[in-house]
Amino acid sequence: MSITASEILDSTKNYNPDEEEEEIEEKKDNIIMNPVISKLGGYEFFRNVLKSPKKTVAPMVDHTFLAFRMLCRKYGADMVYTPMFHSKNFATCKTYRRDYWSTCPEDRPLVVQFCGNEPEWVVKAAKYVEDHCDAVDLNLGCPQQIARRGNYGSFLLDKPEIILPIVRELHKNIKVPIFCKIRLLPNLDDTIKLALQLQEAGCQLLTIHGRTKEQKGHNAGIANWKAIRTIREQLSIPVIANGSVLQYEDIDRCLEETGADGIMSAEGILANPSFFSGLKIPIYQVAREFIDLTEIYKTSIHNTRSHLFKMLKDKLDVYSDFRETMAATHTNQGFRDILTELETREKNNMPPVKILTNKQKRELKKEKENNIDSTDTLKKQKVDDSDQNLNNNNNNNNNNNNNNNNNNNNNNNNNENNNNINTEIKNEEEKEKILINN
Repeated sequence: MSITASEILDSTKNYNPDEEEEEIEEKKDNIIMNPVISKLGGYEFFRNVLKSPKKTVAPMVDHTFLAFRMLCRKYGADMVYTPMFHSKNFATCKTYRRDYWSTCPEDRPLVVQFCGNEPEWVVKAAKYVEDHCDAVDLNLGCPQQIARRGNYGSFLLDKPEIILPIVRELHKNIKVPIFCKIRLLPNLDDTIKLALQLQEAGCQLLTIHGRTKEQKGHNAGIANWKAIRTIREQLSIPVIANGSVLQYEDIDRCLEETGADGIMSAEGILANPSFFSGLKIPIYQVAREFIDLTEIYKTSIHNTRSHLFKMLKDKLDVYSDFRETMAATHTNQGFRDILTELETREKNNMPPVKILTNKQKRELKKEKENNIDSTDTLKKQKVDDSDQNLNNNNNNNNNNNNNNNNNNNNNNNNNENNNNINTEIKNEEEKEKILINN
């Protein structure tokens, strides 16, 4: 799906999120638990409504807002998720909805994702968006500590007594189909069992991230595509494979190895929002287009900066002095100026500029502190050794003095003995003289 800038501008002329919010607010008091709503599901919905999406943009907290979603659609995304929304906050706080939720007619197919552990709040939150999206997704994959503290995401995977009632109530009460996104459990059989339970409860599409909740950050490793295939073979609903899809070439390889109906990308699409197109679009061009879209669709400077840092990571690794400049920039024009300067440096083959990142600074500081501690220890050891040597020298000198004194005493004794001998000899000579004279 390709959307021109003029089409985007035309589509936003009549879009008023405040009016939409007022309409939704009026519905809030009328939210009730209804009997099962008749709607398409499974492969019928996947093919006829979603048009068999092959390339899906993952839900990413603080990132997949409207401007970024529209950028990804321009470059080949078939379906896009919103960021994960906290269901209770979404259902109870108008400011939360106003700050984080927005869409437009061209923002389709769209899946809105919620996290939560209580059916009531997840259903109430979903009621606010059911008329403005194609499906609602329950997050069962977030592995972060905030999810542990809040008891949601992947920390519910081993708690079907919490998960399944939520899926059932969503399926019964929401106009659009219900999707789920999970991670692998440590035991593959347990994951298959959960997937079948979710399908039975009313889940119409399952996204499987081929990692466990422990596999994250530096310990992420490679996604287990074989496990996804094994689960896929047990289900009768569409499956989307998530994990280790970072380059365009990974898409078909993942589909072949997993047997999935589509793929989902997160990190790859953040680094290069055009990669679903398979085209070699200069990242500077993509970044400028994103900035333009943030002016059409209300986007915070913080969010804009965060996306630019990810898109320009490779460039900023070479000209790292721009990191601090980017962090201190608070206008779109400032961001455009940075792009121009970066591109100029690269075209002119200017030498790299290396400035330590905050993380590197902390590591260097820690290393210096360790070196200072080591140096102090070494100095103290040298002082102790010097004192010991001095003591040893003093002891040796004392021993030498004692030896000298002993020698002197011996000499004196020898002299005394000699004197005594001489005296004795003299006395004997005197005696001889007396005898002779007598």
